[in-house]
Amino acid sequence: MTGSAAPPPLARAVLPERVEMVALDLDGTCLDFQQQLHPRIEAAVREAGERVPVVIATGRMYRSALPWARRLGVRAPLICYQGALVQAMPDPDPGEGLAYGRLISTETLDAATAQLAIAVAREHGWHRQAYVDDNLFCEEDRAEARLYAHVGAVPIEFVDDLTPVIARGTIKVVIVILDAEEAVRCRVAMTDALGARARVTPSYPQFIEIASPRAGKGPAVRRLAANLGVDLARTVAIGDAPNDVDMLEAVGFGVAVEGALPEVLDPAACTCPPPGEAGVADVLVALGLAGA
Repeated sequence: MTGSAAPPPLARAVLPERVEMVALDLDGTCLDFQQQLHPRIEAAVREAGERVPVVIATGRMYRSALPWARRLGVRAPLICYQGALVQAMPDPDPGEGLAYGRLISTETLDAATAQLAIAVAREHGWHRQAYVDDNLFCEEDRAEARLYAHVGAVPIEFVDDLTPVIARGTIKVVIVILDAEEAVRCRVAMTDALGARARVTPSYPQFIEIASPRAGKGPAVRRLAANLGVDLARTVAIGDAPNDVDMLEAVGFGVAVEGALPEVLDPAACTCPPPGEAGVADVLVALGLAGA
């Protein structure tokens, strides 16, 4: 979809006749902003996964996405860190313990670009954090760090200086800003400073995520569809945030959550209700992948 016309709601959309894969964002799409999963979404995703590959595509760390993937019955590889990492589910599944599946692909943000992003954040007094080997590193114990750790349900490792931590690069840098207007300014500042050297996108409005320019949910979904022998034109993706845009553009049928920003609505074929109203379940039922 292009132009300024809003996409129709699910009830008025022309749906694809056949679906070979579904790609789902987590936060703001499957999960509400209180980290709650609607029972209808859980049931519908589990049922759909018995019929076609269901892929989680998230900005979360692997260790943060894994518990939700297990709860949703997902068996396909996980797309994490804004598409900078694609990794299989653990096999065999040890239950609730932390385990890692086979690494499929990774795109690293080079050290010089990561250091520049951190320098810009320091200059503005913005909270900054980086990731190495699926661990979260922060320089300061701030409310922003605790918010992120709470949302992701992950521990924090505090260090005096992120520079040596990212000496060989990092899978992404995240700037966490609680004020919405300041977060918008951060996105602009990081985009201006980093240019083509990085991909700068919000996931949550408070999280400005900086990854390799080769990353992205869209490229990761394309590669995974090819690996699974799935027709991308028969793939459905559902998302709610700017970091979902390239995924909605990549697939044959993109669905944006109602209330999303115009840049997210633009490539969508239709909209669905938010996670608190089980919108993802409505889409899967309408597509014939789950029962009502």
